[in-house]
Formats: sequence, C-alpha cells, structure tokens
Amino acid sequence: MDSALPQQINNLLRDGVVTEVDHALHLCRVQTGEAHTDFLPWFSAAAGELRTWAPPSTGEQVALLCCDGDLANAIVLRGLYCEKFPAPSDNPSLTLIQFKDGAVVSYDHAAHALSALLPAGGTVAITADGGTTITGPVTIKGTTSIEGKVSITGTAEVSEDVTAAGISLTKHKHSAVQAGSGTSGPPA
Repeated sequence: MDSALPQQINNLLRDGVVTEVDHALHLCRVQTGEAHTDFLPWFSAAAGELRTWAPPSTGEQVALLCCDGDLANAIVLRGLYCEKFPAPSDNPSLTLIQFKDGAVVSYDHAAHALSALLPAGGTVAITADGGTTITGPVTIKGTTSIEGKVSITGTAEVSEDVTAAGISLTKHKHSAVQAGSGTSGPPA
C-alpha cells in the first residue's frame, strides 16, 4: 500500500480562506491549515452561454476540492458563510443578493415582493429598445425627469404640477381670454 495514500485521502476536501484574488486571470489563493496554495480556479454559478461574475472576496471561507488529494490541482468551492461574511438573512422565504456597497436585491416569495435597495447616490438604468411595460399601480416619489414618449392608459394623478414644453399645468395663463362661452387662446 502506498504510504502517501492516507494523506491524499485526507486532502481530497479541505477548508480554507481566500487570501488573494487575481481578477484578470479568474484565480485565487487559499490558506488551508499551514499550507498556502498557488493561484487556483474557483467555481462560478454559471460559466457557459449563461455566465455570472461574482469573484471571491479576500477573507471568504471556501472549501478546496483537491483532485487526487493534491493541493496544486485543487478547485475552490465557494459559498460558506463565516464570521467575517455571515449570512445576510435567516428568512426562509427570501432570496437575496447583498453587494459590497450595501445594495440589496431580494425577492420574498411569501409576500410576493421584489425589492432593490441602493445606497445613497445609487442609480438604475434600464435599456429596452423594444419598450418597457409596467402593469399595475405605479407610484413615483421624488423629482422625475422623463425623456422620450410615455403613454399612460388610465389615470395619472400628480400631487404638485406637470410641466409640458415649459408650460405648467397648474400655473399657466391663457391669451385672448374673453367673457362668455368663447374659447380662450392657447397657454401663454
């Protein structure tokens, strides 16, 4: 029996912590016990026609799948919560992605609620050359600037004012106003 066999079996799966990430090469180094690996590939959620990019973080706890028990041939398995990076929720109804800057995208299937929370100064951009359709009540809070055409089927309620081509809906005046049943001129 090969005397190295028990050590190789013990090395098939090891835990460790990411110490360095090479984003350009998609590799990372891991400290596992007394050993510090060379740069190794990490598993991604998808890497085919559908691809995701979420590189590991320094200090992230991982497992090493070591082919033939050799750390040099290991693959980094991610997704182990640790003290430095605890689970962002304990709600069984919630699917959540938490980003480094504090942004959170979540879906609560019990409440049927999708949420995107961005940090101060965060922006959202949606590009859909074929159009965008929102079905259901819509509430917009804050100052709004719209470029292009917007079609609304139904009632639009505005708490303050609507300005079109520089003319205020609530504050505009009309020219050629006359008494009686006549029609005034256009907004001045």
